[in-house]
Amino acid sequence: MAHILIVDDDAAIAQLIGEVLIAPGRTFVTASSGAEALEKIGTARFDLVILDRNMPSMGGLEVLRTLRSRPATAKLKILICTAAEMLAEVDEAFAAGATDYIVKPLDFAKLNAKVAHHTRPG
Repeated sequence: MAHILIVDDDAAIAQLIGEVLIAPGRTFVTASSGAEALEKIGTARFDLVILDRNMPSMGGLEVLRTLRSRPATAKLKILICTAAEMLAEVDEAFAAGATDYIVKPLDFAKLNAKVAHHTRPG
């Protein structure tokens, strides 16, 4: 069973992503801020985090760096969502430890393929 955390400051987008990703063997939880995401990750085990890069207060890169600094989450798979396909933003996400990235507006077929790839057993 793949347990996925979807983090986006727009709750409707987070819910939509979750509904698109529903498949046998997958469950999801949403968080609407970086602080809420860290709280949920501290109390549950996730196989993948889909993390919005641009959020108020605590952005996705700050959440990513925090997770990478903790031994318990240092290897957690994290897919960064970014609204701009700017090479510098993608490079910065990978330098901070992102596992992968996807550009908004989301191509749900690509998102599903990335989720399947990063949550498959083994």
